[in-house]
Amino acid sequence: MTDTHAHLDMVENFEEEISKLNYILTIGCDKEEIHKAIEIAGRYENVYASIGYHPYDINDITLEDVENLKQLINPKVVAIGETGLDYYRDKTPKDKQKLFFEKHIEISIELNLPIVVHSREANIDTMDILEHYKKDKGILHCFGGDKLMLKRALDLGFYISFAGNITYPKADNLREMIKYVPLDRLLLETDSPYLAPQKVRGKPNRPSYIFYTLEFVSNLLNKSPSQIEEITDNNFKRLINQTISI
Repeated sequence: MTDTHAHLDMVENFEEEISKLNYILTIGCDKEEIHKAIEIAGRYENVYASIGYHPYDINDITLEDVENLKQLINPKVVAIGETGLDYYRDKTPKDKQKLFFEKHIEISIELNLPIVVHSREANIDTMDILEHYKKDKGILHCFGGDKLMLKRALDLGFYISFAGNITYPKADNLREMIKYVPLDRLLLETDSPYLAPQKVRGKPNRPSYIFYTLEFVSNLLNKSPSQIEEITDNNFKRLINQTISI
């Protein structure tokens, strides 16, 4: 099983999780976490890293800092982000969020790397920017958008990732949206240490808790857990262009 979005440096005793999954994509999205993600990915064969700046964290960085991400790329750094737009909390001016999001996209295109996109209450602006750049390689992480956003993302070529919140009693919208995602575009994630699935809700999330989400999604889609595991593992491998086998 693959966890396509975890903040391993924030997970207590994360080393215990590594052997429980086939692959983990650990995310670095501020100055400190970026270097931690790269270091962790370098130590474990089945861990990869994605690096970028979360929209909440761009007040303390410059466009030059984003440009300097290029100097940190190595074979274990396989994506840019998470980056994107977040209008839920008024932490960063929208115009600045857009500017920095665009810079991340430009770098991902230059390096031919997928981009990991965070979008919260910014569906239209997120998709307008991605479509402007014709960005066709990436993940909409922790998907929480509507059917129009989903269609636009799929038309671009994006993969759609669902987290443990799809298991929450009030998440009918997510359970409806996942039914429209082609299986060859589906990914699952934990967003550890956040968004623990319903069965362990209230605890800090861990990559191994993805198996609760796997079971839930498999039942929802009328597939066996082994089928969804194989599908999402293969989707992850295809996305990062790695010749790796399970």
